[in-house]
Amino acid sequence: MVTYRVAVEGDLAELAAMRWEFRLEEAPGTPVHDRESFLSTCEAFLRQGLHEGRWTYWTAEADGGIVCHIFVQRVAKVPKPNRLEAAIGYMTNVYTRPGYRSRGIGTQLVQRVLQWADEQDLESMIVWPSAASLHFYERAGFRSDSKILEREVRPYVT
Repeated sequence: MVTYRVAVEGDLAELAAMRWEFRLEEAPGTPVHDRESFLSTCEAFLRQGLHEGRWTYWTAEADGGIVCHIFVQRVAKVPKPNRLEAAIGYMTNVYTRPGYRSRGIGTQLVQRVLQWADEQDLESMIVWPSAASLHFYERAGFRSDSKILEREVRPYVT
């Protein structure tokens, strides 16, 4: 059985460890920082985002641990005369542990996140997918939008 829920402070150490796993899987090689330094910094970042209410971390649990997660940052928009409070959601760090892939867990978690986004009255959800994950997001209803332009300021380091 899989349980889907919003993460709480007690989940942050496991989420930080999964972030380490995820990034090493995406960009194998020797990390610049040692694991303990990374975990400490990442957990502090997650805690701050949770306490400030800027980040919501979604989890799927099975077999006594977190097997999938999605991080969503709420990004406030500048007030408009017809809508004083508006925001978009930035979805990132979507990761399912290898042994739990192709079971629909990630798909179910994305659906719950999108339902939550609707309840939060977010105007839109954005994600920057990898080439390998593009179809996953398209199945969830994400579409390319030519209205969004991007300019790289600094090269991304994997």
